[in-house]
Amino acid sequence: MLSSNKNILETLSVLRQHGVHDFVLCPGSRNAPISHSVCQIEDFCAHTATDERSAGFMALGMALATHTPVAVVVTSGSALANLYPAACEAFYQHTPLVFISADRPAAWIGQMDGQTMPQEGALGKMVKMSVSLPEDNLWHANRLLNEAMLACKDRLPQGPVHINIPISEPVYKFNAKVLPDARVIRLRNISLWHKTPENEQDCLVLPQGRTLIVIGQLHITEQAVPFILQQVSANFRIVAENLSKTPTPDCTNPCQIDWTRMKRVDCLITLGGHIVNKELKEFFRKHRPKEHWHVSPDGTVADTFCCQTHAVVASVAGFLNYMFLCNTSKCKPLKLPLKDTGAGTADPRIDLLAELFSKLPETVNVHLANSSTVRLAQQAMTAYRNYVYPMIFCNRGINGIEGSLSTAVGYAKARPKEPVFIVIGDLSFFYDQNALWNAPLPQNLHILLLNDGHGSIFNTLPVPQAPMQSRDAITGTHSLKAEDTARMYGIHYLHGREHMDEFINAEDTVILEITGL
Repeated sequence: MLSSNKNILETLSVLRQHGVHDFVLCPGSRNAPISHSVCQIEDFCAHTATDERSAGFMALGMALATHTPVAVVVTSGSALANLYPAACEAFYQHTPLVFISADRPAAWIGQMDGQTMPQEGALGKMVKMSVSLPEDNLWHANRLLNEAMLACKDRLPQGPVHINIPISEPVYKFNAKVLPDARVIRLRNISLWHKTPENEQDCLVLPQGRTLIVIGQLHITEQAVPFILQQVSANFRIVAENLSKTPTPDCTNPCQIDWTRMKRVDCLITLGGHIVNKELKEFFRKHRPKEHWHVSPDGTVADTFCCQTHAVVASVAGFLNYMFLCNTSKCKPLKLPLKDTGAGTADPRIDLLAELFSKLPETVNVHLANSSTVRLAQQAMTAYRNYVYPMIFCNRGINGIEGSLSTAVGYAKARPKEPVFIVIGDLSFFYDQNALWNAPLPQNLHILLLNDGHGSIFNTLPVPQAPMQSRDAITGTHSLKAEDTARMYGIHYLHGREHMDEFINAEDTVILEITGL
């Protein structure tokens, strides 16, 4: 029988699927359930070494001979520290070793309990990655394990990694009969997709069934070529967010889709960065596809929907070009159920932004602050254009409210001959108003401020309505207006929607503040 600990079972299952066969086991109590389970699995070959220093170098020699990752299992306490010399050698020899340390529960670290020390990160810079598995989240543990193994053997140069497994009592409980069929994430490089006898197992082929391509935020240099998108859309449905800067009617905006009527997808392919649309994310987290490929230049593990199966190394253009050229005979048409948008929306802010975008040429640079602003703009652009606005920017790397105005100011300074518009909410504006302090201000900056006196994103969340003090603390309620701010910095100030045309055509820095929405 194998250990009952789910993290131990998940670790061994992932390692086996990533090709780990040899384990060097060091005696110990806390790592006993790992060592015992390794000895019970036919696919594994167990080797014993009492001295951890020697064990590390023994594993190094085996990895050099077999050209495959070798694991070393040690107990808690100072045992892990003894692997440091071998880690240094393996790091500089680019040799794939997997150092597995059993650990005490995190709550007991530093509490004068036996054999406890901070083990995560203990091998420092001499490992390519160090992860400590959470005891209460198997999906998170699985993702960390896959990331560590990809760093160890697939991301060149190869090298050692460290997997720390906290093990709570009871340690000696064995009732599992077999290893689980743990999810494994594969790294694939587009350059290997042309089959040869040598790389046939490394090739990535489309599964049978319905395939959907989703394009998230892209840098302006990553824009997909409209011609290629047009050709790819003949065989694959493409959903593109506004932040993808992909100006083509061959893509569908996620705001147009009625996700309540959406059918399951067999293969989801995501390209680019962050996806804003909440309905899309909720759909795929609830209805997980059989395969999820995330495409990025460095093969990032981006397990947004908790079901990633492949990390694909490719540029956006390179991948789409491959999809255009590949065999699509297995692909089934996927119908996207669209919403009935009607003549307008129930939200006056969306109508306001739709008016703005209807009057702006597509070549204008548009910046969006985060939270409500970016979500409203997504819907407004869809309501007016029905496809993606080409020159749009938003700080979605970390999605904070700070710095949106400063980013737009910096962009406008760098492009002084081009009009730059930013749509921003009141909390983001007043938080970052020091951006206007950086004189001289660029004269090509147009600031549309949506001021409703609090963080309106919280209107969509179950924020307590009472007591008032609690609600105000959560939503950032205030009574500030931008007129005094504009006067302080010498900025032309407008108030009210009726000044939209004057705002758009202004030849100097201008703020249009809209209140009462």
